[in-house]
Amino acid sequence: MKERGIKSQNVYLSLGNKEEKSRNPVIAKVGDCIREGYAWLKAEGLNCTLEWNQGGHFKEPMTRTARAFAWAMQQSKNESRVEKEHL
Repeated sequence: MKERGIKSQNVYLSLGNKEEKSRNPVIAKVGDCIREGYAWLKAEGLNCTLEWNQGGHFKEPMTRTARAFAWAMQQSKNESRVEKEHL
């Protein structure tokens, strides 16, 4: 993410609260990594949100994805409104 940069002004992050409690050492690092990524995105001035969900990676994927799309669409709507106000 840091090497390639972000091409969007809006970033939605989502993680299950059980994912970082995994016995798999690689997966167990995901919580720290997402917190670090979120802090970096905010420091870069991006509009970013981090949502913590109940359960692990596969808990309610359709609902979680729908919330992400709804958030992204709302951000786009807000940006369009601001652009119109400045015209």
